[in-house]
Amino acid sequence: MSNKVKWSELNADVLQSILERLSIINYLKARSVCKNWRVVCKQISSIQDKFPWIIIFPRRRPKNSTCQVFNPQEGKSYTLRNLGNDFSTHHCIATSGSWLLMLDLRSNLYVLNVFTRERIELPPLESHQGRLQVHRLQNNTFTFMINQSSVPARNVLNRTKAVLWVDEKTNGYIVVWSIGLSYIMYTKNGFDFWREIPTKEGPENLHGCQDIVYKDNKVYILTSLNRIRILDCSQELPRALLDNVDDDPFRDDQRRRGKIGFTVSGEVLMVKNQLNQVFNILKMNSEGTSWDEVESLEGEAWITDLGVTVPAVDGTRPNSIYYRYKSIYRGDLSIQVLEMILDVDKNGHARWFIPSLREI
Repeated sequence: MSNKVKWSELNADVLQSILERLSIINYLKARSVCKNWRVVCKQISSIQDKFPWIIIFPRRRPKNSTCQVFNPQEGKSYTLRNLGNDFSTHHCIATSGSWLLMLDLRSNLYVLNVFTRERIELPPLESHQGRLQVHRLQNNTFTFMINQSSVPARNVLNRTKAVLWVDEKTNGYIVVWSIGLSYIMYTKNGFDFWREIPTKEGPENLHGCQDIVYKDNKVYILTSLNRIRILDCSQELPRALLDNVDDDPFRDDQRRRGKIGFTVSGEVLMVKNQLNQVFNILKMNSEGTSWDEVESLEGEAWITDLGVTVPAVDGTRPNSIYYRYKSIYRGDLSIQVLEMILDVDKNGHARWFIPSLREI
């Protein structure tokens, strides 16, 4: 009698326990091993990595449907294929789990899951309803007309901020997109158009959008005056809440650009956004009215691209902040030193994301 183990006949409960502990890439490989393994995978509702990866869009090459993903914990890169014609020439604006908000060369927006290849086509920008006028040109680019001033889309893209949220179970989604400095539009599942979010709701005007994050059905906007404006997205039309934070901690500094985010425990953070130096991380006080200086993030690392901190293990260092300016930089808060940790092709770009996979 043979003592050899037939891996295809491994006990289903034991196999499921093993599969649930695998990284996303190894899980994808495992579910292709045999029919029995695939059946067990179907019993696992979702796989999610606790720590962020980096997706790398290389130098733009027509007819290229691949990109690289880098796992900082392993220090390894993987190639993802069959992502769509000319995928490498498209621009990633925001992420939600493994979903990417993409702008293609024809100025169309879509949402793509890089692991399942599921794709959600978003309404055309010219369907927008509001004060903003969107004009599509013959070469498939478009211009925005705001207050009688025309702005090319690519110029706007350089200053745009966006958030994407996708429900992993239902594929319901919300996209909020800041156009230029003072105009915000959004769409969600069930809409066949874009709508304007009024920028003069609440106790103060928007005064531009430096940064934007999404958490628990609310959008947090950091205005150009370093004030926090909160939009409730639980209704059909997002509305400004009254509990904005008016205190500007950088009021005496001309170089006062900032970024915002959340700690693991849900506290709101702000940091002055300077590429050549890391300093002045602030935390909103318990009353939500002002800011207290933070001396250390302790065992957490702040991924500004995602607007959140994560437990710092293996691939990320504690008490650090990670910036993205095409390439990836890490700032050590204790010694105020910034270093490049991932060099990206000058014609490419990179973005952090948190891998997740729902069985379909």
